[in-house]
Amino acid sequence: MTDPKNSVNAVRTTLHLLEALKTSDNAGITELANRTGVSKGTVHNHLTTLEDEDFVVKEDGQYELGLRFLDIAHHAKQRVGIYGLVRQEVDKLAEKSGEMALYTQEEHGMGVCLYRTLGEDAVQTPLYVGHRDELHHTAVGKAILAHLPRERVDEIIKERGLPRYTENTITDRSELFDELEEIREREFAFNQEETIPGLVGVGAPITDQNGAVSGAISIIGPASRMDEDRFYNELPELITRS
Repeated sequence: MTDPKNSVNAVRTTLHLLEALKTSDNAGITELANRTGVSKGTVHNHLTTLEDEDFVVKEDGQYELGLRFLDIAHHAKQRVGIYGLVRQEVDKLAEKSGEMALYTQEEHGMGVCLYRTLGEDAVQTPLYVGHRDELHHTAVGKAILAHLPRERVDEIIKERGLPRYTENTITDRSELFDELEEIREREFAFNQEETIPGLVGVGAPITDQNGAVSGAISIIGPASRMDEDRFYNELPELITRS
C-alpha cells in the first residue's frame, strides 16, 4: 500500500514541475531537476506520466505544457456563475474608457484574473487571464478585501503577507485597514502605482444581494494619461455605474 505521505509529496512534485514548465517556453529533464531540486529519474518518471495523459508535450528532448490544460481551465471558469454577465460589463468599461478592464476573484487568498479586455488606447501589461496576485496592492484586490470579513482578511495577511512591489505599495497592516475602511465608504478602490510604476487603476467590488463579495472589476491605465479629474472622478463614476 502506498504511504499517504509519499502520495502527497508525489503530487507536490508534479505541481512544482508544472510550475517550472509554465515559466519557461520548454525545458529538458536536467534543467527541471535543477530548478525543482529533485532527481533526474524522478523528473523523468513524472514527465512520462504527464505525457501519457496528454498534459505535457515532448519534442527533441524538451517538454512543454500541453493544450489539455485549456480544457481544464474552461471548466474551472464555467463554475463562475456570473462570468457571462461580468464579461459584458468589463467589455463596456474597456470600450467607454479606452483602457484595459478586467474581472478578478479571490481564491486561496490571491486575486485571480478571470477576464481581461483592452480598450482602444490600452497599454500592454504582464497581466493575463489566470494571473495571480496578492490582494493588498491592486485596485481589484483592495476592493475585495474591503468587503471580506475582518477574520478572513487577517487570515490572508498572515498567509500571504504584504510584500512590497513599488515605493507606493502598502506594507503596513494598520495603514491597509484604514484604506479598506475608506474603500467601503466610497465604494471603490485606487491603485496608485502600487503594483507597477507608472500604472494606476480604479476598482469596484461585485456583491450579491446579501452584500457578500464575489469579485471585483477594474480599469487600468498609465498614470501619464490620468489627470486628477479623470482618475478621481470620471473613472470611479464609470466603474460604479456598471
